[in-house]
Amino acid sequence: MRFFKSLSSMTTGLVLLALVGAAAAIGSSLWPEYFFRSWPFRLLLALLLINMVLCTINTSGRFFRRRARISRDWRLLLRSLGLVALHAGIIFILVGASLYSWLGHSVQLSIREGDTVQIESILPVSKPFALKLDKFYIEFHHDGSPAQYYADLQVLEGDRTALEKTIKVNYPLVYNGVKFYQSSYGYLTEVLVRDGEETPRTLLAQDGDFIPFDNTGRTLKVFRYIPDFDPEAGMAARSDEPLNPRVIYSVYEDEVLLGIGAAPFGEAISIDDGVFIEFQRACPYTVLTVKTDPGLPLVAAGGLFTMLGVCLILFGPSGRKKEV
Repeated sequence: MRFFKSLSSMTTGLVLLALVGAAAAIGSSLWPEYFFRSWPFRLLLALLLINMVLCTINTSGRFFRRRARISRDWRLLLRSLGLVALHAGIIFILVGASLYSWLGHSVQLSIREGDTVQIESILPVSKPFALKLDKFYIEFHHDGSPAQYYADLQVLEGDRTALEKTIKVNYPLVYNGVKFYQSSYGYLTEVLVRDGEETPRTLLAQDGDFIPFDNTGRTLKVFRYIPDFDPEAGMAARSDEPLNPRVIYSVYEDEVLLGIGAAPFGEAISIDDGVFIEFQRACPYTVLTVKTDPGLPLVAAGGLFTMLGVCLILFGPSGRKKEV
């Protein structure tokens, strides 16, 4: 009985609430992808949920035992109903958060124009479907800084297009409980390689990739794509708009740096005798945050109940009543 009273007390609830808040603040900063699914955080949520359920039972019990007296004072009635609604709202929020912790998923998906990804290959879904990126483009401010990112997406079920939508930051695509948020973007560099083969080969390289060659011991590192190159600014682009694009590269032989260059697109670069490369174009890709959150409706309902409870309590008596 003493344990039950301690677990259902308001003091215990406030302590647990403070611990959950502190843990969430620290965990979201240090381990944002893993902390909310860790056992310590789930245990804190479970204990707080049990505390709130017991507090709600106690509050509801007092309300029904004294409803005759409470109903004669409408302000006291509003305050009592507000307390019940407030506790119920917090329970809904905790249940929703627990559902996300146990059943929700969040992954980062990098996808290029024209590519199609089967969503069931990256997270569990109730019904298989695919996502195709038709086009990704950036809207710029007058100073060359990005104003907004857009992605033209298709949802495919087999050979059928189930949905088409253009998404941007804070305006996701939602399909079968899965949300696709525009998160970030990047570039791959298309490189044409001639190194003695009869047919030149084309490959896609990202910043930091090394390209080996036949018929030579030299390698090339694609160091960085710069959309608006200024020799005086070094590695810093004047803007994100592709006004003067260059690819910074370096050439090595047996791990010895031979040189560094800034190549424009469409210009053949000699690496060694009979070995050439040509940077052809920058291929943008978008990074989408793909999420499932089965507890979101409960969290939304909990928020409404919580706000309703606070409003009702504000209309209640300002003084503390022993019967409540």
